[in-house]
Amino acid sequence: MQRIAGLERALEQAQHLLHQDDLTPLLNRRGFRRACDRWAGNGPMAMAACCVMIDLDGFKAINDRHGHPVGDAALVHFAATLRRHVRPADTIARLGGDEFALILMNCSGDDVCLLLERLQQALAGSPLSVPGGALPLRFSAGVAELHAAESLGQVLERADAALLDAKQLGKAMVRLSV
Repeated sequence: MQRIAGLERALEQAQHLLHQDDLTPLLNRRGFRRACDRWAGNGPMAMAACCVMIDLDGFKAINDRHGHPVGDAALVHFAATLRRHVRPADTIARLGGDEFALILMNCSGDDVCLLLERLQQALAGSPLSVPGGALPLRFSAGVAELHAAESLGQVLERADAALLDAKQLGKAMVRLSV
C-alpha cells in the first residue's frame, strides 16, 4: 500500500511538472492548452470572458545587456507581479520566452484593460533590482473579449493581433480588439 501511495504521489508530481513552467511557476504552453481544452469543453460560455496576450518589451535587449540570469529574474519578477494583480481563478501561463497568456472570466475588455494599466503602473513602481541599479520592466498586451459563438482559438487569435498592434504602435501599450 505504501508503495502504491508513493507511486501515486510521484505521478501527480510528474503531471504537475509537465504542465508548469519551471522558471515562473505559471502554467506552461502545454498546461495552458490543457486549461483551454477544459474551458472550451464546457460548451458555449454564458459569461463574459477575455483573453490576453502579453510580451515583455525589450526582453532581448535585457538578455543581451545584462545576461540570461537577469533575463530569467525579469521573467520571474513579471510573473510574480502578474499573479498579484489577477484573481486566483484566472488562468495565467508563460507560453515561452517573454510571451504570456491570460484567460479572465466574468469581466469585460474594458475591465481587463484597466487591470493591465494598473499592472503597468505596478511594474513601473517596482523595477527589478540588478547589479548597479534598477531595471524597469514594461510590457505590451492585446486583449480580446469573447463574442457569442466564437471559439477560444478565435479569441486568442484576436488577442494576439491586438498585441501585434500594440507593439507596432510603440510598445508599453494595451490594445483592445474589437
